[in-house]
Amino acid sequence: MASSIEAAGFDLSMSDIDTGMRLQAKTYSIMVENADGVMETKLSGLSIGQLVMAICLERAVEKENEIIEIMNTLNNTSSQLEALTEIETAIVGADGKSGQSVNLATKTLTNHPDYTYQAYLAEILGVDMSEIPVTANSDSSDLITQIETAMDKRNSINQQTMIELQSATSKRDQAYDMITNMLKSLHTVMTGIVNNT
Repeated sequence: MASSIEAAGFDLSMSDIDTGMRLQAKTYSIMVENADGVMETKLSGLSIGQLVMAICLERAVEKENEIIEIMNTLNNTSSQLEALTEIETAIVGADGKSGQSVNLATKTLTNHPDYTYQAYLAEILGVDMSEIPVTANSDSSDLITQIETAMDKRNSINQQTMIELQSATSKRDQAYDMITNMLKSLHTVMTGIVNNT
């Protein structure tokens, strides 16, 4: 069974307010190979404060990763909404009364030049490209309805995703608040020890 000592991932170093002296309090943990041959952290050598900080940091990092995933989802659905809006505006016209036909098979999206309107709609609507007309205008009510339904769905997803983002951000902030409070407590204790020596 192999083992090695590695930094636990956080540093409790701080300066004494009165003297400016740097107080070192780095934390280390022992990495141990388990029965499956995977290295895992053994936390038995950490103090209660260090354990709480390790848990809070792990929670904060977990929430940071969750926030990144949520932001990616938001960006993706917002990009889809932007593309669908562009297509709908081209079909119905800016005034909603245009009778001019748009060639969906040749016109490409502004922010997705690899996609024609027809190919993008087929992918978004989950249908075969042959089911999307080659040309469309403001009289193409069935297609316009499908586009608006797809837009409504993405608006709903964005609203739900924003709620998830607020929740994840709040939980991440709570984890950082716990770390800050722990650091303040440790600083007070360490300053008291230095002043009493």
